[in-house]
Amino acid sequence: MPPVNKSPLLSSVLVTGGCGFLGYALVRQLLADPECGAIHVVDRAIKNNRHDGRATYVEGSITDRTFMTKLLNDTKPTVIFHLASPNPTHPTGPASDMYDTNVKGTQFLLEVASLTNTVKAFVFCSSVDVYDPAIPHTRADESHPLCRPTFGEPYARTKAMADQLVLAASSRKPGLRTVSLRLSHMYGDRCRQQMPTLLSMIDVDGTKWLPQPLIQLGAGKNLCEVVSVDNAAAAHVLAAKALVDPSRANGKVDGEAFNVSDGQAVPFWYHVRQFWGAARGRPVRNEELVVIPEWVTRLVFGLVAWIYWIFTLGRLEPPLAVSDVSLSYSLEEHTYSIDKLRHRLGFRPVQDHDEVIRRAVEEELKRRLAV
Repeated sequence: MPPVNKSPLLSSVLVTGGCGFLGYALVRQLLADPECGAIHVVDRAIKNNRHDGRATYVEGSITDRTFMTKLLNDTKPTVIFHLASPNPTHPTGPASDMYDTNVKGTQFLLEVASLTNTVKAFVFCSSVDVYDPAIPHTRADESHPLCRPTFGEPYARTKAMADQLVLAASSRKPGLRTVSLRLSHMYGDRCRQQMPTLLSMIDVDGTKWLPQPLIQLGAGKNLCEVVSVDNAAAAHVLAAKALVDPSRANGKVDGEAFNVSDGQAVPFWYHVRQFWGAARGRPVRNEELVVIPEWVTRLVFGLVAWIYWIFTLGRLEPPLAVSDVSLSYSLEEHTYSIDKLRHRLGFRPVQDHDEVIRRAVEEELKRRLAV
């Protein structure tokens, strides 16, 4: 009788950006998974979002090739979950940070991974923002054209470039399998991107509603796809297991891209109002909203873009709040098919949108009180 292999399927994993929003949720799921062994996290800052005593944390940058080479040699991961990326909502680094991290960092990581004898799977956290914004995003599938390298927001452009690097890497070295997961915009507990902005009208103690009006842009009927952070993490785990053991998939995963969402579109402004309502402890009434017509919104955004272009000679772009991306999500449909993810990986997203937001807001307000 042959000996039983007791080594877990994901014997050792490395999570880049593992102290971020998604990273924390992913590490939590991996820790609870009996098919996962040692967990190593690398991040620029490792003080927050930790699972102390259960995962190993290393501070460093994926753009440092020497550092990453040593880290991979030391940790010998079977799987790399590549989540590291600058915050597109509140960028803190120089303008070049998007390209250096998303493109150069991803390229370095792929090259270093290909030189090891241990890395079998490379799971890349991409975004639906990689899709060409000039073509409507209506039930877009993975064949939708991507952003051009010289057109669009820096985050979207550089993510699209990295996405292509990851998919192309599958065919370069036998044994290294890669996948790109194109996530819809995430929400959930520990979000430090959109949620602080949405809750900016609340007193620090979370009990008083400041007198600023609640502004809605457009009629509010445009649908969007979002994904809870736990659903996003689950998709990453499924993808990794299918890369290491292809028999678990119903079709090809290696070298493929997959859209990831909750699988149920919601009106964009319904999504926003859930945050406001959770913070107030009651639903937001229609009469509490100041609705800015679509034509006025487009005019104002256009003027801001023109002013930035004139006075900075195109060197600076408008803040994200008045960017083309914000305008598009506020007024236009952004829906994506996850049929491929459902069919090939058996993805079954949990449908608890409103409850996830309620819990996330509750935890955020508790955090503010504790500061």
